[in-house]
Amino acid sequence: MKIRKVMKKSKVSELVAEIFQGDIRTSPFRPGEISDVRTATDVTSPKPLADTGMSYDWNVTDLRKKIAEFSSQGKLSTELLRVICIDGLCAPIECELLDYKEDIDTSTYGKGKLVLRIVSFYNSYGGYLIFGVQETEPESKFDVIGIDPEKLDVEALKASVKAYTGERIQITALSFTEYDSKKQPKTVLVLHIPQRGHGIPPLHFIKDGPGNDQKKPLFIKDSVYCRVADECIEARGPKILALNSERRIPYLSDGEVPLPPQFRINRLPHNLPDRNFICARFVGRDAILNSLWRWLGDDLSHMKVLAGEGGLGKSSIAYEFVERVSENPGAPFEQVVWLTAKEKQFRAFEDEYVNVPERHFTSYEQLLLAICDKLPYTSTELMGATLSELKRMVKAGLAETPSLIVVDDVDSLSPDEQKQVLELGGFIAASDSRLIFTTRFNQSVSNDNVIKLDGLNAADEFPQYLQSLRERISFPELSAANIAKIHEVSGGSPLFAESVVRLLRWHSPNDAITQWQGERGTAVRDAALRREVESLSMEAKRILLTVAKLGEASVVELSELLGYHGELVERSLVELEALFLVAAPALASIRRFRVPDNTRRLVIDRASDLITDKARLEREITEFRKRSDRSPTRDARVAAAISQAAALVRINDIKTAMSTIKDARRRTQNHFDLISYQATLHLKENPRHPDDARRLAREAYVAGCRKDEVFSCWFEAEWEVGHYIGALEAAEAALECRASGAMDWMVRKSAALASRAGDYAKSNAFSTAVKVMFEASSTLRDIISKSREDGVVEWEEQQSRQHDQIWIWANLDATGLVKARGQLDTLEKFWKLGDFRINNLRRVLSVMDGVYASLNKSVGKLTSSQRDLVAVIARKVEEIYDRRCKAFPADSRHIIIREKLDSITSKVDLAQGS
Repeated sequence: MKIRKVMKKSKVSELVAEIFQGDIRTSPFRPGEISDVRTATDVTSPKPLADTGMSYDWNVTDLRKKIAEFSSQGKLSTELLRVICIDGLCAPIECELLDYKEDIDTSTYGKGKLVLRIVSFYNSYGGYLIFGVQETEPESKFDVIGIDPEKLDVEALKASVKAYTGERIQITALSFTEYDSKKQPKTVLVLHIPQRGHGIPPLHFIKDGPGNDQKKPLFIKDSVYCRVADECIEARGPKILALNSERRIPYLSDGEVPLPPQFRINRLPHNLPDRNFICARFVGRDAILNSLWRWLGDDLSHMKVLAGEGGLGKSSIAYEFVERVSENPGAPFEQVVWLTAKEKQFRAFEDEYVNVPERHFTSYEQLLLAICDKLPYTSTELMGATLSELKRMVKAGLAETPSLIVVDDVDSLSPDEQKQVLELGGFIAASDSRLIFTTRFNQSVSNDNVIKLDGLNAADEFPQYLQSLRERISFPELSAANIAKIHEVSGGSPLFAESVVRLLRWHSPNDAITQWQGERGTAVRDAALRREVESLSMEAKRILLTVAKLGEASVVELSELLGYHGELVERSLVELEALFLVAAPALASIRRFRVPDNTRRLVIDRASDLITDKARLEREITEFRKRSDRSPTRDARVAAAISQAAALVRINDIKTAMSTIKDARRRTQNHFDLISYQATLHLKENPRHPDDARRLAREAYVAGCRKDEVFSCWFEAEWEVGHYIGALEAAEAALECRASGAMDWMVRKSAALASRAGDYAKSNAFSTAVKVMFEASSTLRDIISKSREDGVVEWEEQQSRQHDQIWIWANLDATGLVKARGQLDTLEKFWKLGDFRINNLRRVLSVMDGVYASLNKSVGKLTSSQRDLVAVIARKVEEIYDRRCKAFPADSRHIIIREKLDSITSKVDLAQGS
């Protein structure tokens, strides 16, 4: 393919460039170690001669082949520019290996885009990014305009790539002098990205990228990107697997690179059950499926465990994935095998169990036999084989016959056999086979091998799932609010959602949810959770019921209430967590445990089956709740420890005082008054330890401490480390708990809000900064209204400083008439908050100046909407002026402002008429 252009060409420039052509291999820097952008003065492209009027052709095919050769050789020299740039124009050949960029965006978002491009090139074929080239005509004309090479710090860029991917790509960069179309020398920056080596898995992002104005991240955690034509796109599904295969650089072969077939003519051999039995229509779960595709390319991992409570769709995900693999032409397997221990499956729509078409195993030994049955062994070889022999046969057979095997419903087996089944992953480490397990019990498997399932997300997956149910079940269309209610009550579980939806045939959404939370949902909750509850130890059952009754609890609370030592409680909680029966959210620095709503309903319904002394436990819980409200200083051990520590502090023996409190904490199961006192001691140490102080003060508050000292210590420590949201949290907690010195706490709250607003401004989140600063001002307004007249001056001055800062931040992103309207709204808020300064009236003049400047720049006649907006602004200005004149009629400064305002208004009127 050729694109014909008529251009100015210089023979001398071509000859001189040839003399000065270079190669990265002859650079004075070692390969891969160019850590900064350097201006290559020894490889300067020559200045073209006068116009010759000669015509020439861009041979795109030859150019791309040449670029491919350069990239594969790691070449970074003027030879590249000599090939693609002539007389200030660059060849229109953006492709998998080349991308032009006008400039380098040094914003956080811009740096994220550059990281995305580098990773995409690296995952695909490598190539070049050339900075200082502007696309002046879409897809056809690219002009050399130059760039400041100091904008790019290669070492910092490598560090950014590593921060987002966990790997360091050995990018290299050099700057060269090239001439633009007007014969002016310009600096062009060339960045080379190497191709990912064969056998190295594609890089994926280990965290979300920076967000844009809509807060949407540029890329999300676990996503994989690649280069397709002249775009960087996310690789999904089979494309991820294709990236793991051998990637020949396009354009190096003599012929066209053939496109791979999109579908396998014949699917891989498999024994998958009927889709309608597992999942009639699969919806969502893209992130999990992409994670599984990425796993297929990881030669260090041969097993994956899909773990989660019943009803989340573990079997459906496994089925969908292996079915797609069986249809993919690049799948590195000879067969797909489905093996399940499930005997019955609960059908939510019928609210009953149905038999599974085929159950393949009921024990570990039967599973080994079932696997061997799918491998090239005869019945004679399998007959009478011992367990050890079956293991060896599985290992050898899967090495000889690469297979993708799903072992479904592992938790149907005994706990010991479940562990044996999961150990199968170690048998096949030297083979190309892969194993996928589904289980409700997250056994002691490495977290790298486990995908923990949650419910369908509320944003898109859950609404899509309900819509798919509507195609099978006749029920009225649901509003967004009703969808949200069903998502909340079901936890996003497909099984629970279908169980709720079946009731919509006869009931309104609210009635259906109410009935499902009662008896109409008992069967499905029992189906999803009974097996897990029955497998628990006696201690774990008691703790589960206690947490369900309390709502949530910490280890300390459970130890105190039940009389279990901390180690037993923690061991039981680990058991409950493994079965997904308790969640462990972090509240401040303390782990607190709660039972998911649907599990809680089942546990309370079956309380008599879990323990025999239900009435006693309920009495103990009632007594515990009452005890929590009593003054903690009634504990003599706590009072004695604090008294002794205080005496030690008075003689400046902080170290021994700390030891006293720590020992008392161990003896009293971490009484919150002791935690609070230890927090204050950390601020008396030399050097001070504010991080420990704020952690412990927060911990004491969460545990129930409400003394004034805990709030003061908490606020002081958070303020000292500059964690203003924590200081705000402490101040609001003190006000909510009616700590003494309410006015002082309001002052602290305002200060924390103002400092937090400053943090937002430093992050360029100016709209949020303005909002938070207004909250700080509102708090000061409350202080002023409650203060004596002689004590308000200080607070009014502080509020004025806050408003002056708001005026600087407000409407930074707006321009023209929109900015003027926003500024007037800001002044209105100042007035409502009691800021009546004459300076705010003077600001009206700057607003009108801005209106005039905007109108003066306008091209053509104003639209009717613009005229209306000018009228609204003018009316609002007059209202602000009149209001202040009425409030302060004796202020002579109004006259001067009136004169200036009339002058500007006249100019605005003239500008509108022109």
